[in-house]
Amino acid sequence: MDVIAQNQSAVTKVTDNIRIKYSMSTKGKETLKDITASILNNDTTIGYFNMSRSGITGFSLHEGHGLSQDEIKQVFQNAIDDATDVLK
Repeated sequence: MDVIAQNQSAVTKVTDNIRIKYSMSTKGKETLKDITASILNNDTTIGYFNMSRSGITGFSLHEGHGLSQDEIKQVFQNAIDDATDVLK
């Protein structure tokens, strides 16, 4: 049997209420090329994050996301650290 695609997910707990939920997929024996994530506050999606192996990065939060400046920095840093670890 040949594996055509593989999907993986992971979650990072940033604070008691804030989580980053990642999705990753590969085709066949390809190396993971990118990672996408939903940013959740109290189980409500408030933004998105993505990073490719080439370093292209996207980070966005919905208007009225409710995070403090420190929480935004913490979410972004966690997402960058997680993605760079996975995409090594």
